[in-house]
Amino acid sequence: MIKWSGSWKFWDYVSLGGNNMIEEWRQQDLSDGARFLFDKLIKNIQKTENHLNWLGFRKFIKRNKDKVWELGFSSDGRAYRVLGDFCGEKQAVLLIGCYHKEGNYTPPDSIELAFTRKALLKNGTATHEERKISIY
Repeated sequence: MIKWSGSWKFWDYVSLGGNNMIEEWRQQDLSDGARFLFDKLIKNIQKTENHLNWLGFRKFIKRNKDKVWELGFSSDGRAYRVLGDFCGEKQAVLLIGCYHKEGNYTPPDSIELAFTRKALLKNGTATHEERKISIY
């Protein structure tokens, strides 16, 4: 049996203009309570070996032969979602943060944008920056 050691490393998507889109979402769209829960979610899952056991793991969203994963958490009566992708062994990139209600994402193009960002990372047009895990 192989023993796993270490933890996941998380990255934030950085736009073509150099903006950290996840941190902007975190600062501009999340309340203090929601920011705390988001940070706590990432901190908790970084030590979970199998991504299918991540607290908040919801599903894979598939498009053609491609897929992204979805994490969820709730705060302030809202269902928040983070869409992401794997970018190496025990490494994951957070592509977009959004809201989810009754099958609809806000912004409405969140899924399409996640796949676009994934493609931009893959072809080297966009970059990512390490997510620093902090709990107040």
